[in-house]
Amino acid sequence: MPVRRERVDPVRDQSELGLVHRRWILPDDVQRPILLPQLARLWRGLIDLGCLDPGQEIRLERARPGAAPELLEMPAGASPGALLAGSGAATLVTQVVWVDDGDRRDPYAVEGESDPQGFRDYTLYAIDAAEQLLLPIPPVAHLCGACGAREARELPRFGEGVLLDLTQACGKCGATVVLGRDRGELKNGAVFLLEELACRTAISIELPREPQSEDLPDAQVAQLLREAFGGTDELADDAVPPAE
Repeated sequence: MPVRRERVDPVRDQSELGLVHRRWILPDDVQRPILLPQLARLWRGLIDLGCLDPGQEIRLERARPGAAPELLEMPAGASPGALLAGSGAATLVTQVVWVDDGDRRDPYAVEGESDPQGFRDYTLYAIDAAEQLLLPIPPVAHLCGACGAREARELPRFGEGVLLDLTQACGKCGATVVLGRDRGELKNGAVFLLEELACRTAISIELPREPQSEDLPDAQVAQLLREAFGGTDELADDAVPPAE
């Protein structure tokens, strides 16, 4: 199989990886309050259900405004507690697993058969900074709803998404971001309100190819997500480079 991900060494080598499919699951209302303890319970639940490997390390990345980025590796059992320490910061936790590894659970399995076979790269994002949001699929341009200006903004990368600064002003009229007014233009030319693209939390699941099912067939994993996020939306990013 041409796809290989290193599961023990936290250094991830892309040299032998082709393009992959990434599925984003996020709350369907960017204004819904979601607290760090809810996300810690979600991540703990994925460990307890066997989607994640409790015997392998988790990688944590954390970005605080005005501070140097943090990169930590820790036992899986310690990672839900580490999420709780993310007050005022953007935090992600991530682990790569193989669905054919022992009793590993695949939330996209259909009638007990994994779809597709191979790896699953789980990453949970928690944005607790008041003036930041995550854009899972980075737009190529920001369209100001106040004056109509189109700007290509260099937004800071975080994981496989980018961070949106809600205080950033339009270069033409000086208006700051309004989610229900401003729009983002994607690389395929589609244009959406930022409130449809942005989120405070999301989980991405990376697979070798797109699964047959648009929704999670695994009822228990789907329930975990509902308990943490409430209603959810999904974004699909197909034929993209694998996570770094």
